[in-house]
Amino acid sequence: MPARAGGKSGPKAGSGSGGPGDGESLRDQRRREKDRVSRNHILDAAERVFGRKGFHEATLKEVADQAEFSVGALYAFFEGKDDLFAQVLDRQGGSLLAAMQAAVAGEASAVGRLHAIAEASVAYFRDRPDFYRIFQRELGGATWAMRASLNEAGHARYRELMGFEEQVFADGTASGELRPGDPEIQAALYSGLVQAYIAQWVFGLDDEGRSKVDDLFPLERLFELIDRAFMA
Repeated sequence: MPARAGGKSGPKAGSGSGGPGDGESLRDQRRREKDRVSRNHILDAAERVFGRKGFHEATLKEVADQAEFSVGALYAFFEGKDDLFAQVLDRQGGSLLAAMQAAVAGEASAVGRLHAIAEASVAYFRDRPDFYRIFQRELGGATWAMRASLNEAGHARYRELMGFEEQVFADGTASGELRPGDPEIQAALYSGLVQAYIAQWVFGLDDEGRSKVDDLFPLERLFELIDRAFMA
């Protein structure tokens, strides 16, 4: 992504920023905030377009039209479609990881943490069905790693998410609460189970935003499957 306007490390004479010691001019601060808002607005638009059409069928012009920007303006923030897609993953992956971390706070048991991560993941994608359609259509598990590898930050985010789940399995195996096994494989299988549940929920949505999964297979039954699969 091209460098955007940012502040310099020392006070700038005549900048109108205030007294000595101000880190950057008020103009620079406003420009950076405008860039941040514009970048997030483009990412929101890209998420909608990629969710509706898929990565391969979507075009930068469609994203630009959705965001009400010119195509050229997109290149001020992103290197191209691959970079834009990877940055969508990075942003949402970071938010998902934060939701998982918050969910397990105070959970002492490994099983409790697995339940909390599953519940947080389901809630996260319920609120973001467009992003889940991207995840399901283009990504999913190992494919996310390959697509995210187009962008170093996106790949690192993927590894953060999986590493977080792997640590839960490592801790649970060490305590004897979970069945012994390779944490990386266990985390991948667990993630696949949770994602399959979310897929059923998202693609079972009706026009009023309700899913038949809530009645036919509530979240408690997902917890039962997790327990049967991984508890010692």
